[in-house]
Amino acid sequence: MHSRSRSPFTLNSAARTASARTASARTAPASTSPARRPTRLIAGAALGLSAMLVLAGCSSSASSETPSSDSPVALTLQTSWIPLVQFGGSYVADSEGYYAKNGVDVDILPGGPDVDSMAAVVSGQADIGMGNADTVARANEQGADLVIVAAGFQKNPLAILSSPDKPIATPADMEGMKIGVPSGDEAAQDALLEVNDVDASKVTSVPVGFDVAPLVSGEVDGLWVFYSEQPIAYEESTGKEGVTFLTADFGLDVYAQVYAVTKESLEDPAKKAAIEGFLKGEIEGWQSYVADPTEAVDLTVNDYAKDGGLTVEEQTKQAERQMDLLVTDETDEHGLFWMSDEGIEKNVDTLTTLGITDVDASLFDNSLLEDIYGGKSSLQ
Repeated sequence: MHSRSRSPFTLNSAARTASARTASARTAPASTSPARRPTRLIAGAALGLSAMLVLAGCSSSASSETPSSDSPVALTLQTSWIPLVQFGGSYVADSEGYYAKNGVDVDILPGGPDVDSMAAVVSGQADIGMGNADTVARANEQGADLVIVAAGFQKNPLAILSSPDKPIATPADMEGMKIGVPSGDEAAQDALLEVNDVDASKVTSVPVGFDVAPLVSGEVDGLWVFYSEQPIAYEESTGKEGVTFLTADFGLDVYAQVYAVTKESLEDPAKKAAIEGFLKGEIEGWQSYVADPTEAVDLTVNDYAKDGGLTVEEQTKQAERQMDLLVTDETDEHGLFWMSDEGIEKNVDTLTTLGITDVDASLFDNSLLEDIYGGKSSLQ
């Protein structure tokens, strides 16, 4: 198991800024209170994807060295955000030796607002990149040749949060309301209204940052949020449990926290076997998380984000809410990370609605998961 030293950054809460998400950018910062919004310092700003595509031709894979037969294969996983319990299953897989047991030595790289995980894969700086189905599809539009081999979040975390005093429980309830829309989520709002036949002229969009303050103050009636974060911040700020609905439950079907690799890597038998070994270890880590997220929370707070100012209490709340995204009827039947034919079809439809025209079912490849599970729904 590799050394778990981390790139330095400053974080005093679980606040987020924009990063790639369901509708071309992912929402954000749920600090435990609106005042706790520190500056973060992430080491290693990523180059833009276009530049990465130029460099890719002269870059080697992150694990290009051929190991001896008894050595684990070195792989690099580029996460999509700073260390949080959002990646808790990966931390468990690393700490418990699940990767090593499956023949791989995985270096987990933290992401951040200046890190493009898809560009890292294209350039060879990482072997596996985490993101959302739309970020992978958009990377391919720019010339990448990536494929999604697993979907961690079966439901996308994009959600609408509102006050219990003025609840917005469905897209239809957005009519006549002022909705806070962070930069990057405009396309998601347009798509949500379109697929639910909501008259967009009756919804007032208000540009906001990534804080619950506009909702707390009443400046807006609803707010685009990250399901497992800002609702916690809202409750801690107001003492009230907000009303939240997942946009995934209303037609925005986009897999999140997906695992993307280059198609070329799957054409190399040795590399493909290593990626399958990674997925086996990853699944074991997330199975442990689903059974009991306590270890994942502890590893997040005290190891992987030990200088991040996170608390066990807030990360435990996030871990519990995250279960709604990880575990579905599909995963109960087929196993974690599974991508069903129906789910893939819905994703393609939503990606098309979001304006990504050159996309089809070939973006998703379930073959590794089929080999791993062998018709079962668990590795235990």
